[in-house]
Amino acid sequence: MTHRRQLKFVVVLIIIMIGSALPQSLSYKPGGGIHLFSEQEQWKLRLLGYVQSTYTVHAVNENEAVSNEFYIRRARLDFIFDYKDRYQIFVELDARGKRTEMVLAQFDIRYFQKHKLQIGKYITPFSPENTRSSRSLSTVERYSSLNSMFLLPALDTQYGVMFHGEIHKFNYFLSVTNGNGAAALNIRENNNAKDFQGRLVYRFNSQMHVGGSVNYSREEAQRLMLVDHTFNPFNAAQIRGRRFGYLFDFEYRPNFFSLRGEVFQYHFSEALSEEQQIRKFFGGYGEAGYFLFGNKTDGLQLLGRLETAQYRQTHFSLEGPSKMYSFILGNNWYKDDIFRLQINLIYELADKNSALQNTRFTGRDSAFEILTMLQLKF
Repeated sequence: MTHRRQLKFVVVLIIIMIGSALPQSLSYKPGGGIHLFSEQEQWKLRLLGYVQSTYTVHAVNENEAVSNEFYIRRARLDFIFDYKDRYQIFVELDARGKRTEMVLAQFDIRYFQKHKLQIGKYITPFSPENTRSSRSLSTVERYSSLNSMFLLPALDTQYGVMFHGEIHKFNYFLSVTNGNGAAALNIRENNNAKDFQGRLVYRFNSQMHVGGSVNYSREEAQRLMLVDHTFNPFNAAQIRGRRFGYLFDFEYRPNFFSLRGEVFQYHFSEALSEEQQIRKFFGGYGEAGYFLFGNKTDGLQLLGRLETAQYRQTHFSLEGPSKMYSFILGNNWYKDDIFRLQINLIYELADKNSALQNTRFTGRDSAFEILTMLQLKF
């Protein structure tokens, strides 16, 4: 037996011995995972997981792009350990890629009543659409302008430290991260800049809230793209230097109806040039949903969404579209808190033909696609 196998065997044996020695209980909630906890409830270990299988149909097949595809979008396993309502460790792994990736690895420490310190790799707080778990998105993919930011990479999951908590009806978040990470990448810091984010949320009640966020960072020279919902670009603009962003969001969920949205805008400080082709980047979405029957445990929801992603104040060297709109009609069919089926009909429309070469949209200003996702979670 190799040293590595011996180590694994010892670790498993220790876990079994500790588990058999401690008073404990085991429970399962469909869709909510397996819970192992002590009888005094001083500690609790939760194991959750989900698989998202997709089928995508494209109406645009330029440059030999495929017209349809089966794919595993995510295959994730979550481990959450709580101790005395003061400490929490949260690790999420994704087995979708060439190797298992660490999506999240964070721990929270409650240092005073409803105030916590979070350290590790976590989801940054700037956008509520980003902080919403991928297992709970109302559409198959997040809105396109947010995906554009992810590709820099920016926002998404990052390494850093964050203070967050609750004061009366307000929730606050103060975050400092490296700013160069992503859910599918685990790389060390590659520059001296840090990404600063702040967010404040006011909750009127359990059905309605409004929020605002700010973000400051410095970008290495790279391209900011206008992408569709399968991350294919209509255009790409050169950017660099300091960027400052702000966001507004709201959500209202009375009974079977839901209405929510968010808008953001980023300002880039560098003077317009061939290396800084845009001064501002604007994006957001608005969404309305209605349950024909049931709820998120067992029901059918219809929804409509309008999205936009826009370059503003552009340099003359930037060719192609500067604005893109997305129109989405979709559904969420829930069953048993385990099964969910989503079908999104998506029409993308740009203000000019794409000038990029070797992309699905070369010479085009519009596209239609159908995104289908089947999710099973335990």
